Amino acid sequence: MNARLRNCLLLWTVLACTNVLAADPYAGARTEFLAARQALRDGQTARFELLAARLHDYPLYLYLRYDLLNARLATASAAEIRSFLAEAADSPLAERLRQDRLRQLARRQQWPEFIDLYEPATADVELRCQYLRATQRTPPSADWLDSVTDLWRVGHAQPNACDPVFQALSASPRMTTELLWQRIRLAMDENTLSLAAFLAKSLPESERAWATLWRTVHERPSTAPTQPALQTDGPQAREILADAARRWARSDAEAAYRWWTSVQNHYAFSADQQVQTERAIALQAAYKRLPVAHRWLAAVPESARDESVRGWQARSALLYRDWPALVAAIDAMPANESKEGEWRYWWAQAQIALGNGAAAQPVLQTLATERSYHGFLAADALHLNYSLKHRPIAATDAELATLQQQHPALLRAGELLRAQLVYDARREWTFGTRDLTPRDLERAALLAYRWNWHDRAIFTAGKSGHLDDLELRFPVLHAQEVTRVTTPLQIDPAWVMGVMRQESAFIVDVRSAAGALGLMQLMPGTGADMARLLKLPKPDSADLLQANTNIRLGSQYLKQTLDSLGNKVLATAAYNAGPGRVRRWLPNAQPLPTPLWVDTIPFSETRGYVRNVLAFATIYDARLQRPITPLHARMPANIAPRGTP
Repeated sequence: MNARLRNCLLLWTVLACTNVLAADPYAGARTEFLAARQALRDGQTARFELLAARLHDYPLYLYLRYDLLNARLATASAAEIRSFLAEAADSPLAERLRQDRLRQLARRQQWPEFIDLYEPATADVELRCQYLRATQRTPPSADWLDSVTDLWRVGHAQPNACDPVFQALSASPRMTTELLWQRIRLAMDENTLSLAAFLAKSLPESERAWATLWRTVHERPSTAPTQPALQTDGPQAREILADAARRWARSDAEAAYRWWTSVQNHYAFSADQQVQTERAIALQAAYKRLPVAHRWLAAVPESARDESVRGWQARSALLYRDWPALVAAIDAMPANESKEGEWRYWWAQAQIALGNGAAAQPVLQTLATERSYHGFLAADALHLNYSLKHRPIAATDAELATLQQQHPALLRAGELLRAQLVYDARREWTFGTRDLTPRDLERAALLAYRWNWHDRAIFTAGKSGHLDDLELRFPVLHAQEVTRVTTPLQIDPAWVMGVMRQESAFIVDVRSAAGALGLMQLMPGTGADMARLLKLPKPDSADLLQANTNIRLGSQYLKQTLDSLGNKVLATAAYNAGPGRVRRWLPNAQPLPTPLWVDTIPFSETRGYVRNVLAFATIYDARLQRPITPLHARMPANIAPRGTP
């Protein structure tokens, strides 16, 4: 970075961070920057060059250099590419250009420059395969075959760019029947049956029938006992039977357990097959709340006992209020697990149930000082006020200015944000914060907060470990719209804020992998249903990414779910997992205390979701300057059995 630009950046960061109201020193440059980019897109090269010439000292000038070079990537020399990569080394633009250039070189099969430019640390699978293609020799070396095998031995399809090197692997002596079976096993584990079927075509004809049978039994595991080919011991039969038992347990754990017990002594299953199958069946029994789950989990050998097994052994004891077994299960956990708020709370409750309140009291008192779902439950148990522990992040304007001078990616992120280039801004922010110290992450979080970039502030504060700045981590956003919508619906605005904080961290334009959209992560179908209910036009994706529309339709769905299921706890769980699943999780006969029901929800994601939303709603009571509603008032005392009106 030249001295003139460095001084300019320092001046800007001081101005940007000061609390004194001042004119935006880059307003004019920003306008010219956006105009220059548009001119380049429109093919107005002369206008682009005229505008760019005036922006050498602008923080985003590097983006104009990138745009111009990327536009003429096909004719750019290797020296120009190398020069830009060196210039942009402190920006994600360098890696973006590198990958664009590498893909272009691969299309042209210009392998010498590809090899020279390739960086293994940042290459994705496609580029790794292209590099292997570039370095392929005849005959292939052992190291080269090792690298190809590592990419090939996965349970899912790889990019088309991998096909040439996979063909070379298949033509080599390295490709054996056992290697084919290894990948078929991985495909079965990932439930990619189409890949398993494709691979089976390369098996010797005598073994293809086993692959076909495995796919059949995998899809319908309860048919395993009646398959003639599985009546005789053999390696393929054992593998299919063990997989069938694990799969069957998902629908009927008790039937799977009875069948597995009846066959395991008639086949030479490996120790690992036995242990992993028994572990899988026991966990499925726990998810389904079967009384035998605790005993089956206790029988899982130490070699297969992990946090999931230990946690569900405790939850199974909790579900049936077997207090001695619960205490024993928690006491047997490693310290890093037993110190979690969930287990401290239930250890204390178990001690109270066993008549040992003196042991429970100090545990609950300590827990009640924590700002968390279980901390709030402990405070309720002791009739104490909640400890919200607001501790703001402290940093001077000079510190924030220095941070940006030392990490220009943060300055560029802020300027991209002001230019409404949000995706680029997020890339720069992620790049600029990746190696910061915890203290600098705190400062960066405060910087983002001052820029009203609340999602980056939330995420960066979380990464720093400073979790007590409630203004920063729980911003009051869209409150006017939330109040306008929730008042006629007669639902709790703090609850809606808690859902938004959990679902999106207030990223208005967020899209999930499953297709959920916006602040309240609405699925398009749900949004359409709610719009129809409200006699509104059917929303498209762009509509659902608008804050007001998303809040209105999302709040309506919360209201509908609340009316259908009867309380906020079930409605919150249903918002995450769907009403159908929540109804299946209801008690069979007797009511369950609500905290117990929450902590035995089968899905770990939903269990954490419900806890977070309820705790966040409590915090938003305070942030909205409303009376704090204790958890016991937000939650019903009990969850009624299914079928109860």
